Amino acid sequence: MANPSHHITQELSDKVYWHGYIQFYEPFFQNKLIRNIAEFGVFQGNSIRWLLKRFPEATIHGADIVPIQTNWPVDPRFHFTQLDQDSKEQVSKFVHLESFDLIIEDGSHQPKHQVTCLIEGIKALNPGGIYILEDIQTSRSDHPWWHKTFRPWKWNRKKQFKKFLKEQQLDKGNALHALLALDHYKRIGQVLDQETILKIAESSMLSPQHIKILGDSIKEIHLYQRSNLPDFCHQCGSKDYSFSNFKCVCGAEIFSDNDSMSFVLIKHPITE
Repeated sequence: MANPSHHITQELSDKVYWHGYIQFYEPFFQNKLIRNIAEFGVFQGNSIRWLLKRFPEATIHGADIVPIQTNWPVDPRFHFTQLDQDSKEQVSKFVHLESFDLIIEDGSHQPKHQVTCLIEGIKALNPGGIYILEDIQTSRSDHPWWHKTFRPWKWNRKKQFKKFLKEQQLDKGNALHALLALDHYKRIGQVLDQETILKIAESSMLSPQHIKILGDSIKEIHLYQRSNLPDFCHQCGSKDYSFSNFKCVCGAEIFSDNDSMSFVLIKHPITE
């Protein structure tokens, strides 16, 4: 039997029905002139469709590791670049294609890629521009996404999983810890001096120079985490849940403390 909500999920970004990001983003878009937009991660193209509709005068640049897909939107305002987020050079080249007012990172969800895009993106972003880092919850080593990624590896599971986590540098600090730390010091009014920078960069994949770049560039840090149930299940499309178990009737988790987290970062109007 066909999924009755399948047609909805094909046309609607999970930023809306699952994560609930869009409502949180909207106030930051108000009174902002956004002409050029970049997004890492195209997937089924639904986020690009949303951007084309929400910003009818803007040019949208999408990037993904896969080539152009037939189900992606075709529009003269949408331009695609195939790239690997593991390449700092490719990422840097992409964020310099235009003078971007809005950059959204919704790509591989790997912490090292999130860090690369954040550093290169925040440097390239227009003064006063908006940088959105989506699905930052995958920077947590306990996130189930990593365990699902590991499932095909059946032999010597424990040893291989430890090796896998080490390769992903999940034992180190990442964009999540760095942005939370910067927000912490901003909020309590502590100056970001060299000692503080070194403290944030300790045991991190971000260098002290990276921390300084972020601290000097970012005016505002806003973290969103979904606090309600999704509109419908991303796996089966059902709106009926097993509420006492925090799961959909199909078994998918619908409410977790490490799901649907996104940063909205506002760059200083004038780069310091």
